[in-house]
Amino acid sequence: MATLSRRAEKDLAELPDALRNKAQAIIDKLDSEPTLGKKLLGPLAGKRSAKLGRTHRIVYVTDPIVLVLAITQRKDAYR
Repeated sequence: MATLSRRAEKDLAELPDALRNKAQAIIDKLDSEPTLGKKLLGPLAGKRSAKLGRTHRIVYVTDPIVLVLAITQRKDAYR
């Protein structure tokens, strides 16, 4: 399973049940498909973002292991 940062663990715990289950499924899938999300550009270069519904994103890095940095609303994910 992918490693979660402290912030990501807190974000995951605060999600509603439906989103939490979907987020956990995506995080589990990241081990076998680390290129699941899109590459980010600019100041976030080197990170990737996977969609979690319409309103949330999972921000993670894949080098050398999959590390989930944050699970946050889309409007705040890219700041």
